[in-house]
Amino acid sequence: MSVEPVKSTPELVVEFLGEEYPVSTTGNLSFGRSADLVIDENARLHRRLGLIDFADGMWWLHNVGSALTIEVVDRNSPSRLTLAPGATMALVFEEAALRFQAGATSYELSVDVPLSPPEASVTDDGQGTPTVTAAELSFTPAQLQCIVALAERRLLDPSAVDLPTNRQAAARLGWKLTKFNRKLDNVCTKMGNAGVSGLRGDVGALATKRRERLVEFALSASVVGADDLALLDDLP
Repeated sequence: MSVEPVKSTPELVVEFLGEEYPVSTTGNLSFGRSADLVIDENARLHRRLGLIDFADGMWWLHNVGSALTIEVVDRNSPSRLTLAPGATMALVFEEAALRFQAGATSYELSVDVPLSPPEASVTDDGQGTPTVTAAELSFTPAQLQCIVALAERRLLDPSAVDLPTNRQAAARLGWKLTKFNRKLDNVCTKMGNAGVSGLRGDVGALATKRRERLVEFALSASVVGADDLALLDDLP
């Protein structure tokens, strides 16, 4: 499997038992019995089983243990990989589960990986304005849910003015606010890298404006439509 280097590098986030552990591109995170992230006091678990860091434009997982394997599972597909002791692999799944077993006990970490957006071809409308179409962008199911949650009111009523706040959209999806904010950041980065204006800059200053711009583009470019409201069905 070939892996393209990451172009946008926000924080990677590891979640374990409801607690989130952000990892910056200049830092790293170890996990095990006696590590940055303490998993358990289980004597069968290595003191340091895994290490996550960023290098050469990509996020990496290192199995620094001597006996236990780590299974890396893609939450958005049937794909899974096994990392042997002493081995290293690039984290290529945007939403991954790291699973391992020590003795009779199994453990699982959730990892949100900020991946590189696909290259999008940007055309010119003759007035010097880049034109991006939905066909030139690709979103994960979770990212589409994020977009639909923000655009839901206008999908139901095109004349609607107000958009939900991030907190309201997160509640609509049954997500933690931190998870929703990460997904929104990833969507804005992906669109921004493809040439969509108005989605970059200070998040606090642009919180309302970038939601408006995101929904405006998503509807005008048919990134989402009324049929996509089904993505919000059967949510908790």
